[in-house]
Amino acid sequence: MTTQPNIVITGLGLVSCLGITPEDTFDAVLAGRCGIGPMPALEQTPSPNKGGGQAAELPIVPGESPAREVRYLRYTIRHAMLASGEHPYLPSRVAAVLGTTLHGMRAGGEWLRSGDVRHLYRFPAGAVLDEALRNLRVEGSRISTCSACSSGLGAIALAVTLLRSGDADMVIAGGYDTVSEYVYAGFDSLRLVAEGPPRPFSAARDGMKPSEGYGVVVVERETDAHARGARIRGYVAGIGESADAHHLTQPHPRGEGARAAIGGAIESARIEPHEIGLISAHATATPDNDAAEHAALEGAFGRHLADVPVVAFKANIGHTLGGAGAIELILSVLARERGVIPPTQNALPLDPRLGSLRLNHEAPESAAIGATLNLSLGFGGANTCVITTTKRPVAISHERDEAVITGIGVVLPGCLGLDRFIDMLRAMPGGCFAPDGRIEEDSIAHLLQARRVRRMSDYVKATLAATRLACDQAGIADATASTKASNVVLGTMHGSAAFCETYYSQVVREGIAAANPVLFAEGVPNAAAAHLSLSFDIRGACQTIIGSRNAGLDALRLASMRIREGVWTRAFIGAGEEYSDIVNAAERACSGSTELRFGAGAVTLVVEGRRAAAARGARVLGTVVDSWSTAAGTRDLARAVERTRSHTDLCLVATSLGAGPLHGPIRRRIDESAGTRSWHTSDFLPECFSVGGLAAVAGVLPAPVQGEAGPASGASVLVVSTAHNGGATGVVVRG
Repeated sequence: MTTQPNIVITGLGLVSCLGITPEDTFDAVLAGRCGIGPMPALEQTPSPNKGGGQAAELPIVPGESPAREVRYLRYTIRHAMLASGEHPYLPSRVAAVLGTTLHGMRAGGEWLRSGDVRHLYRFPAGAVLDEALRNLRVEGSRISTCSACSSGLGAIALAVTLLRSGDADMVIAGGYDTVSEYVYAGFDSLRLVAEGPPRPFSAARDGMKPSEGYGVVVVERETDAHARGARIRGYVAGIGESADAHHLTQPHPRGEGARAAIGGAIESARIEPHEIGLISAHATATPDNDAAEHAALEGAFGRHLADVPVVAFKANIGHTLGGAGAIELILSVLARERGVIPPTQNALPLDPRLGSLRLNHEAPESAAIGATLNLSLGFGGANTCVITTTKRPVAISHERDEAVITGIGVVLPGCLGLDRFIDMLRAMPGGCFAPDGRIEEDSIAHLLQARRVRRMSDYVKATLAATRLACDQAGIADATASTKASNVVLGTMHGSAAFCETYYSQVVREGIAAANPVLFAEGVPNAAAAHLSLSFDIRGACQTIIGSRNAGLDALRLASMRIREGVWTRAFIGAGEEYSDIVNAAERACSGSTELRFGAGAVTLVVEGRRAAAARGARVLGTVVDSWSTAAGTRDLARAVERTRSHTDLCLVATSLGAGPLHGPIRRRIDESAGTRSWHTSDFLPECFSVGGLAAVAGVLPAPVQGEAGPASGASVLVVSTAHNGGATGVVVRG
């Protein structure tokens, strides 16, 4: 048994339509101000123009990126780090996890209007985060995550995992989304944008207001914060994550998934419901969402709900999408520190069906708040709940476990299934897979539910097919009967690229009113995780790591950390990419290489705790024994490989290396430092971005590689994936 270290918040940064500091926004909320109004930064003017929440203007800093999302995110991160104070941590021990749904979407609009695909270099979430962190001495893990509108709280949950696993000493965590015609058009097409101000829980509520916002917290272990004399702004005491497994855009009408997330957070915080002093509700002011959330709160709190104050911050700042959870958590921290219950604007007359909610409709109320509960609910039914407290939480102990791989599903161009994959590796040393890089839908149709897939993107279909194959190999014959307590962490660099391009092209060409609601909903970055939870009835956490070639291996790292902690017993880990002529053209233009071959693909791993796997008699294909991540380029990458070799019996280094000028130097440094065989997926696989790292795991664990013996029992393989900027993720697996 091991006791989890307490995690504390030591820095806050927030930019919203009400101000450029946390205090600016919170003071405006207390004063009853609403920041909803015109959005001049929107790329085109909607008709009718219902307005939204545009962030307050920032001072211009010469020499910094003019991209709006980068400029605002960088400002917010710097503010949070300055608020946290000087620290002694090495840059390699400072990580960042940021949640987002839109990332560099504005660059997509610039490409559509100019025809210059080089604009798309700024589009992926990884590129946005790299530029925002430039020269800020944050050189550990850099992770962008998406669970739609719960992304901000989801990022904080992952940050806690990095700290408790020992992967980092400090994590910059939170969420952001920028002003974008893309999202305004999408929500308007779903008829969710209100005519007037947001009216959460009101009988007159008629929709949400899309807004811009950036929220960042600095989190670290309590012992480290005390040692450096940092001001502690509260404990991250409880976390709950769940999936509705109900519908892509509609919440479960009884709020069952949200209720499970609330219950999980309360249980992990080791407190009773009546000890919560303030609930920050998701409260989008859409009729179905508010009703479902009320049902979830009633189910979780029972008779105590009428005694717990509730606040709906979106009444003041609108719906800041991927930033919402982190922004509203920061406002809740300030409410707890100041001992005040903020008012909720525009909620009267309250919907009589929601009468058990205790909303403050007047001036701020003084109150002693010991614990706050924040709830975020996202597209696809992704729910996250975080509890912060003033007092040190009760220590939690978990029985640690090993993370073992029990199933592998492979879908690659001209290759379906692990056995076929291994046969192809044996047959073609130095060769390649299907040259056109596409996956024919007919080849995977028998693995999909025909009724469900008609509106799905190619990325989603490939991911579901790979997951079905992984379940079959893992011996999970009836997946829906045995996956309710499972979790999902997927990776993708580009997601549903074709849907996004088709949807956005029409918006730019014909205007906001022409937006296609189906393409908008199916094009969100976490679409595959959402559909996986629906298809396999998965009720645990559902996260998607996005915007990087390393996303697949990062997903494996994070899930394995939670399994080793004893927090999870099973997770579906995957990476998926679809074939896109636009993505490929941008990749060639930005890398300077015209010789690149591209491919679609998906790989899914079933990862379990060893005890759970043994209990059901599962065959173990390998064990995840170690991992690391660096953003510092070739020198630190070589050092990480050498460190791995010094404490692990390595028999092979397998790589998935990005294209461009860094490819050659990275490959040479790995070959020089490995001290053993090196095996590079780029020698035989087309560029399939986030899939490459997991394809390397699939190739080296269960069978021979290119005619040579794979790892003997007890020997280890280091699998390395690199991003375009030279950052790398490494995972050590033992056969």
